[in-house]
Amino acid sequence: MKKLVIVLLLINSIAFAQSINKKYFVEEKISGGSKAVGEFNVVEYSIKTADNKLLYKISNKTDYDIPYSGIEVFDDGSSVLINSFYGTLTFFDNSGVKTKETKLSETLGFEYERNIRTVVDNNFLLVLFSEDNKEQSTLQKYNSDGALEKTIELNQTNINAVAYSASLNQIYISSVKWNNNGELSKEISLLNEEGQLLKRYNANFEKGYFTEDNRFIAFSNKSLLSINSDDLNIAFLNESTKNKLYLDVTATNNTIVVAEANLPKLQNGKWVYENPTILKLNPSGKIIERKSVNAVFTGFGFRKSGKNIQFIADGKAISIE
Repeated sequence: MKKLVIVLLLINSIAFAQSINKKYFVEEKISGGSKAVGEFNVVEYSIKTADNKLLYKISNKTDYDIPYSGIEVFDDGSSVLINSFYGTLTFFDNSGVKTKETKLSETLGFEYERNIRTVVDNNFLLVLFSEDNKEQSTLQKYNSDGALEKTIELNQTNINAVAYSASLNQIYISSVKWNNNGELSKEISLLNEEGQLLKRYNANFEKGYFTEDNRFIAFSNKSLLSINSDDLNIAFLNESTKNKLYLDVTATNNTIVVAEANLPKLQNGKWVYENPTILKLNPSGKIIERKSVNAVFTGFGFRKSGKNIQFIADGKAISIE
């Protein structure tokens, strides 16, 4: 069971937290169809503004069996590719020109299943990773130019998500651990940028957001919580109903908006979702509105267009107002 849980949590080698009101989003297109040594795939990352205008593209050639790089976009439109196999960061300016490449640690070797967690706030990048010969995790802070500003060793291991607010000096880290009986426990650790522990919570998350009114909202596919970033208390902790999953979360004014769907079906190697329900919650976590959406899709996510929130299902924008 322990091994199965690890596979579920780390199915992607890199996971990304997102801003609740992000200025940019990224579309990925993979071509090549490589199947053997010596063949390659090409991943094209299109960095777009929130109103769907192309800023620039990055083309990344990848050996056929190596995990694709993830990407984070800074507030000024520059970006960074994160390669978990090589343990490298490649920085680009806001016109798509490569400016710097750096290795997370000179002692990192090649690894197919390396667990790297990253998050961007404003023009700062946090990276969390672990090395085989260390019992601790490493946290690094970079600016958008690729300069390493800080390195801290943390006691948290088996990290599955991170969220960060530079203005609040708060870092939320979601991790799991096992006791001597092999039982799994989940924990959220709240740290400041000096690595000092501020508080622990018996919960976990896969993505975390900070709202304009200083609430931390985070979710996994089975849980949703809100923490007041001022007094650090949990405002609510909700669980998804049986046989349903939380897909994505956003917020507007005092309303939290959640996309929920039935368990997906695996078709042609992709998870297919059908007919999600859009839930609107008040700050206490109570559902105040439901809206059913007629759609079948594999890719999804909320996006803000001006003052309007849309749910994007395989590129199709669905208004939730």
